[in-house]
Amino acid sequence: MKLFKFLTPLILITLLSCGHHRNTVKNILPRDSFLKIQKTIEATMCHPEKKNFCVTKRFGAVASGAVVKVTGNGAYVLTAAHVCIDEKAKKFLSKVEHKMFFYVINIESTYFPVEIIATDQQNDLCILYVKDLSNPAMRIAVDKPKPGDRVYNLAAPLGIFDQNMIPIFQGFYDGDARVYDRAIYTLPAMGGSSGSPIMNHRGELVGMVSAAFIRFSHLAISPKFKETTTFVKKVVDEDRRKRNIDTIAGIIKKVFE
Repeated sequence: MKLFKFLTPLILITLLSCGHHRNTVKNILPRDSFLKIQKTIEATMCHPEKKNFCVTKRFGAVASGAVVKVTGNGAYVLTAAHVCIDEKAKKFLSKVEHKMFFYVINIESTYFPVEIIATDQQNDLCILYVKDLSNPAMRIAVDKPKPGDRVYNLAAPLGIFDQNMIPIFQGFYDGDARVYDRAIYTLPAMGGSSGSPIMNHRGELVGMVSAAFIRFSHLAISPKFKETTTFVKKVVDEDRRKRNIDTIAGIIKKVFE
């Protein structure tokens, strides 16, 4: 009887601790790797006859991204191609005087200007280089998820994001849709979610939110696994060699500078 009384609280503590462990993903999700992306355009339009009569307007857009590689000088960031190159805005801006401000914002709310390295518009993928950014990189998965696998998403829908506050979503990988040539995930998404990373149960990158269905925003559309991971590795490796970043030649050059 005494043994039973002793074991009962011990079992309860064990069950509660196990339940708590299953109820949190704080040790899985690479929150420090997430970035909010902000693009602001300042356009000036002047009267065709009265050149001194001008109006300046500011337009803004937000999106999401994730660090996929860190170097000694900065970091590479994955986001959506339509975030990097907006064809409609590009066409409009070609006719007016404008300035563009393109930044990423990390979990500490620090702003960093970006450089566009490469885009794959067919698969809606883009790699940015951010000088002086040192946030840790998200691991890239080796294996493609299987339909029914649980996934997680860090995103800034509608620009909702703040210092040490990132919306977290969970859902499932549904499979690849041949009609769209994309992967489909049961995840909510809307403006601001574009470019946000999709991760497996180990916190490894398996996809990226590219779009959502207009009438049913609880299904996210992503570039397929192979296209995403291949693009990231290829572009990052090529640019690192080009810049002599973290290569033997680059390290020797730094030593003797």
